Amino acid sequence: MTLRRMAENLNDSRLKTHHLSWPLAGLHACSAGYDCRIVFAKRNHPKTGAEDLLLINIGSHEEVY
Repeated sequence: MTLRRMAENLNDSRLKTHHLSWPLAGLHACSAGYDCRIVFAKRNHPKTGAEDLLLINIGSHEEVY
């Protein structure tokens, strides 16, 4: 469900999407449940220019930060 929400609307308030700071500056994170986070990067596809999300890490708060 979380991945579907990310694909449909990355700014959905239920995701609690936010920018990360050092040492993960340039990356973003969102909530996938009570203590599950997804760390990801946003980039533009080199051929189409469409925004892609590259999943970096999935786990508890302590595991991904």
